[in-house]
Amino acid sequence: MTERPKTDGAEPPAPEPDKSKAPKGRTLSRATQGWLLLFILLVGVLFIGGREGSEEDLELVGPDDLGFYRLASVRRSGDGFLQIPMPDFAGAEAPVSEPLTSEQIRSGLFSDPGLPNLGHTDGDFVLVEFFDFQCPYCRVIAPIIAELVEDDDELKYVIVDWPLLGPESEYAARAALAAGRQGAYARFREALMDTRGEPGEALIVSVAESLDLDVPRLRRDMASPEIAQRVAANNRLAESLRLRGSPVFVFGDAIIEGAVSRGRLESLIAEQKAQRSAPDRATQ
Repeated sequence: MTERPKTDGAEPPAPEPDKSKAPKGRTLSRATQGWLLLFILLVGVLFIGGREGSEEDLELVGPDDLGFYRLASVRRSGDGFLQIPMPDFAGAEAPVSEPLTSEQIRSGLFSDPGLPNLGHTDGDFVLVEFFDFQCPYCRVIAPIIAELVEDDDELKYVIVDWPLLGPESEYAARAALAAGRQGAYARFREALMDTRGEPGEALIVSVAESLDLDVPRLRRDMASPEIAQRVAANNRLAESLRLRGSPVFVFGDAIIEGAVSRGRLESLIAEQKAQRSAPDRATQ
């Protein structure tokens, strides 16, 4: 998985040049070819490779030192099962900032009013997604999550914009958060996900104009200290949880890294709801 680049969060990345005026007939760049190949492989995994396993091959293991359970793979080995253990974080790269405590992480995930909520405002349960606009897995699973949230009126759906894949990802995250200041986070996010190409300045402006947003205000908000602090706080959450790629879903004390089926998500949510109501279970 791609590691998150180190940024100081002081200023947004320099605007990307408008590539719409590039001469015709040019071949795709190696980076674009790589993303296309990754997307094709992803589709193959979801629709072909997934047939070799089953939903029973995945289960939550833990808790880890933060009190979270993580989805791990369980594969058949001979007559029994061989469980892949939880990730070993002993050799992980040291975080940029001081890690948050378990209590701070849970407060930041489930109680921070600064995080966009795309679910039901009165929901009693919170599904959190760590999301990157350039992540193909995030795009593939987005319609599944939208249907799941629509069908569960108890569910809030909170987005942590986590720019994992470089400067363009941070530019897009800042733009979406700035659009939220104009009451258009959800519409901007959906529109940007429906477009093709790197989310540089030209694409961001085009999307903003299509939604009748105030573009000069969007630019100012993208460069504001408040947006920079929001992105930095999101990065710190991901670092403290020692996440390694996107998408990542957190529900209760369960962490699910990667794209899984709607059925699997529904069963995990139902399990976490039941455990939360148990008398011997700590509430989030």
